[in-house]
Amino acid sequence: MPSVNVPITSDGAIVRIRIGISIPRLGQMQRLKIATPDPVECRLLIDTGASGTCLDGWIFQNLGLEPSGIANIQTPSTSAGKPHVCNEYDVSVTIAHDGLHCIFTAIPVIESSFTHHGIDGLLGRDILKDCLLVYNGNLGICTLSF
Repeated sequence: MPSVNVPITSDGAIVRIRIGISIPRLGQMQRLKIATPDPVECRLLIDTGASGTCLDGWIFQNLGLEPSGIANIQTPSTSAGKPHVCNEYDVSVTIAHDGLHCIFTAIPVIESSFTHHGIDGLLGRDILKDCLLVYNGNLGICTLSF
């Protein structure tokens, strides 16, 4: 089982990933001979409290993506019964490290704002459910296996 080890810092366990247009969309664009954008390198905080992966808006702008829908989300600061409405986008997610690759071909992700936190988003349980996650606080290492 391929693994990625990331240090646990004061900011948490942050993994580098690539976000691209979804693989089905990529295929459509290639068939139509439309130029495709290069994937974007991102820093995501591994967050077992996030049910879905969330990304900063600049990523979608760089990929030239339009929202595929909206999502109603609840956060710790959301008023009870009053969800926050966010744009949703379909993307591909690639976790790559030392020649290892794990590709999620079409994942719906939520747009939010993270630049003021020094990260590009949250890697949520929608992806973590297909991985083995070991958070070793004693050694200061988080291992993500897929």
